[in-house]
Parts: sequence; C-alpha cells; structure tokens
Amino acid sequence: MNEEASALGFNRHIREYWIIVYFLLKQESAFAIDSIDTYKIMLGLFKPEKITFKKPDEDVQQHTYRNNVAVRSEPIDYNIRGFIKPGWGFVRDIFRDNFVQERDLGASVAAYHQGSLVFELGGGWFDQSQTKPYDINTLQLVFSTTKGLVAAAVALAVQQGLLDYSALVTKYWPEYGQNGKENTKVSDILSHRAGLPDINEPFETYMNWTVMIHKLEKMAPSWPPGSAHGYHALTYGWLAGELIRRVDPKKRSLGQFVKEEISDLINIDFSIGLPENREHLVSPLVLGKAMINGANESDLIPLTQFNDPRTHRAEIPAANGIATARSVARLYSGLIGDLDNGGFKRILNEDTLKLATRSNTLKDEIDLSMQIKNSFAMGFLLYDEILPQFGPNSFGHGGFGGSIGFCAPSKNFSFAFAMNRLDVESVNDQRIGPMLNRIAEYLN
Repeated sequence: MNEEASALGFNRHIREYWIIVYFLLKQESAFAIDSIDTYKIMLGLFKPEKITFKKPDEDVQQHTYRNNVAVRSEPIDYNIRGFIKPGWGFVRDIFRDNFVQERDLGASVAAYHQGSLVFELGGGWFDQSQTKPYDINTLQLVFSTTKGLVAAAVALAVQQGLLDYSALVTKYWPEYGQNGKENTKVSDILSHRAGLPDINEPFETYMNWTVMIHKLEKMAPSWPPGSAHGYHALTYGWLAGELIRRVDPKKRSLGQFVKEEISDLINIDFSIGLPENREHLVSPLVLGKAMINGANESDLIPLTQFNDPRTHRAEIPAANGIATARSVARLYSGLIGDLDNGGFKRILNEDTLKLATRSNTLKDEIDLSMQIKNSFAMGFLLYDEILPQFGPNSFGHGGFGGSIGFCAPSKNFSFAFAMNRLDVESVNDQRIGPMLNRIAEYLN
C-alpha cells in the first residue's frame, strides 16, 4: 500500500471517530464542546459484566492448524480456532501476531474467494476478565461497517422496483420535502449529499425511530442537497432506512427487512436491532492503548452507550449493526456472486450492482465533514485509492475502531474483520494492513 493511500485510510477513520463522538458528547448537558481537542474521546477502560459464553459448533470449535491444514485438537495459545483452507495459513500467523503484540483483545477475521469460505478465525478473549474465549461465533458491534448492509438493503429495494436512485425522496416520503430539502434525490441520501450530516439530540432519542424521523423531516440542510458531500455519520441510517420502510409492501422496519430479505436468505448473522435473547453473545467494546492517553470520565460516555443492551436492541442503522466477521464477508461475497458452489444465489444482479457501486462523488471533491477526499457510491465507500492492491471497483465500508467489510470483484474476493478492542486506524491498521497486503500478493 502506498503512503498516500495509507494516510487516506488513517485520516478517514480518525475523522469519522471524532465526528461520531462529537455528536454524542455535545448533547450531554454536563460539559461543553468548544474545541477539537474535546472531541478526542470515548477513551478508557470499563468493568466488564458477567456474560454467558455459547460454545461454537463442535466441528468448528476443535480445529487448530498445522502446516496450513485443519486438525482436531484441544485449544492452543491465544484461543485461535476456526477454519482455514490449505494455502491460506499465512493469515493465521499474522492474526496470531496481533495477540502476541497485544494489538487485539478478542477478534475474528474471515474471507471468501470465488464464493466459498477460505478462512475464518477467532481468537483472544471475550472481555477483559479473560475468562472466556472470543470465537468465530462471538457477536460484535461493528459501528459504520453496518452502513454497507444498509446500502445492500437499499440496492435490493431498487432491484425489486421499490426505489429508484434518481427519484426525488418526496416521491416515497412526502413529509421530507420541507425547509429546502424538496429537491433531494435518493442518490443524495445514499452518497452523503443530503446536507444533514449531524443531528443534536440526547442519545436516548436515537433509540426512538419515529422521533428521529420527525426531527429529520423538519431540519434544514447545511448545504443545498446534491451540491456537495459530507459524511453523515449517524443520520445516513435513519434516512436510508426510512426510505425502505416507506416502500416496503409489508411495512417492516429496516432491521426486519434486512433479516428477512438478506440475512435469512444467505444465512448470515448480521442484525440491526438485536433480539434480547442473543445479547449474551455480544462481546463488549474496550479501548486500545493508543486511544487511552488523555482520557477522562466524560470520554467514557459514548463507549458505555454503545455497550448498553438497549442500544443493541434499537435500530441505529448507521452505527449499531452486530455481526460475526464471517457474516460480513459472506454478505459482500453474496453481492458479487453466488455462494457455496451455487447453493445460495447472489443478492444483487450485475446491473443493480453496477448502479449501487458507481461513484456519485465528483473528482477531487472534499468531504465537508471529514475535510478529506473520498468517494461514495450508493452507500458504499469505494476503495480504489484506499486498497489499490485489490484491483479496480473494490467497495465496502469500515467502522470506527477498525472493523471492516469489503469485496474486490476483480478478484472475486471478500474480507471482514471484527474486534472488541477499538483503535483509531482502518485499512492501514497494523492488525489487518499486513494481512491485506499478503492476501493481495497471494491472489495476484
């Protein structure tokens, strides 16, 4: 990865971090937000709760690796277990090094090639008590990696004839056409051009879909919709999700639409709105060493909120998806082709995929929220410049702290990483950067 691409990945991710935390902190009455230093946040450790650990399936639980071949044995160092195909053993070595170097507490990584799973590993610890393993079935909140699932759901609605990217939002959602938003297109919402990059409400309000929608309807845009773009860190999810809710003949919530139209059909565990009886499977988020320096008590508030089971049950589609790494990788593989030797048909046809992954960002246009150059398609972040080693037309989305899901259509490859220890970097993160470079060499 060249230095420019590496810097782009780092800057994009740390700015997203500041933006999200800024919006969460400035609604708290206990403190004022008056400088960029105050945004640097959410850092620190917290006392883990007792969580029941669910044992993975027997055929996967007992596998470890010798000479790139899966063998049955008892657990070994760092609890690294899972599945890996011959030839991909280098991934396990790099993954293990993350625990040796204490970059990760608990994490999972997975990839599909030509529609089949080629590796899936879990390792480390479920929480800071280090009494339960973090395995391939551990669920993880993945922040903005969720945006890729939302983009896929909207693309599916387009494919089903329910939505049109080029149509005005008011065609489906008449109440949205207020205070200068009348000419907003569906494509503006999906590509962060709607002009509503933030909304200042108490966090409790974020868990009330109806209230959030009414507030967004009444807002005036920060710029004429379609004239510029700026990352919509949280508002993206409600805006895109309400479009689906409006056009769905069954009037399902976005989370239910995703479950029935995507997750159930291709057998993935990726939720927006987690059922209460699955909460015990969610690994709590903690902060990495690089993010702890300078932390104070107020910095812990957003982290605590995203570890709250009530947040997990809510639908905050831009930031609270909960998944396994395998499910995120499988989602992206299912967007570009059939799965499991044709056992599961692809989610999107080729024509819809082209529409969904075509850039709607002008060349060299600056993101007004992040103050960097990036390129958005219909909800997906385009990775041509960020991950050039994976060829043209790569797309996906990363999340605060280091999670990511993406695919490289030219390689028929998809990848995902999820973890409980948050860091400030993304694709150039030392946890996955060397791994991605080595994978690219292998595929090439």
